Amino acid sequence: MADLAASFGSAADAYERGRPRYEPHVVAAIGEAAIGPRIVDVGAGTGRMSDPLTQAGYDVVAVEPLDEMRAILAGHIGSDRALDGRAEALPLDDASVGGAVCSDAWHWFDGARAADELARVVRPGGGVVICVSLPTWRGDAEAPHWFLDLGVVHAALHKGDHPYLTGSRRPDGLEGHPGFEDLDVRDVPFVHHTDRDGIVAHWASLSFVATLPGPQRAKFLEELDAMLARRGVDEVDIPYRAELWLTRRRHARALPADRAAAAS
Repeated sequence: MADLAASFGSAADAYERGRPRYEPHVVAAIGEAAIGPRIVDVGAGTGRMSDPLTQAGYDVVAVEPLDEMRAILAGHIGSDRALDGRAEALPLDDASVGGAVCSDAWHWFDGARAADELARVVRPGGGVVICVSLPTWRGDAEAPHWFLDLGVVHAALHKGDHPYLTGSRRPDGLEGHPGFEDLDVRDVPFVHHTDRDGIVAHWASLSFVATLPGPQRAKFLEELDAMLARRGVDEVDIPYRAELWLTRRRHARALPADRAAAAS
């Protein structure tokens, strides 16, 4: 698991180039639910969430453990806001932020420890938004042939137990945590505008591709690009949805006495 997570460092440029960007209405929904005005972005990567939230006027501090990812992140939001740290040990003071967000990263965390840390740093009443980005093409009737081909390639290539692909996307650790209200879920559709190079970059950023031996990885990506070219893929709009898992930090006075101490 640690090797898979660390692989994003070597694929930081591909991650920045290929991963979906949130459209303004998605950013607005996330920011409104997180409340703020100061928001921590946990597992911020290259800034897919931090950058648009900052542009929207939120006071964002971002936490990212990988140097290569954090360097790109700092280029978007400034080095003073891009902090070295992990979800399980946030480099922030108690009750120092009004909300928290996490974009496509919670499955890499120790959920229980990350939830405890959010309960520590988020002020009572603050919102927490865990976001999962998912393409919405389903089945032969909707998806173009090249997208279905990618699904076949994915099934053939992927090996092992990947935390995103096995089990629920529901953020473990937050469920039933004494410091947080019950989880709610909201789907917000958006469109990922990309091209063939962007699709190849997205695949290059996937952990189980990034960890392939160098020559094998290069050959795979070359073949993937050739397959897309044969299919006539150039610029393309891929329908996505942002699956938002929402909760709020409880006020201690709303908890039973034995749980109020744990949440304070």
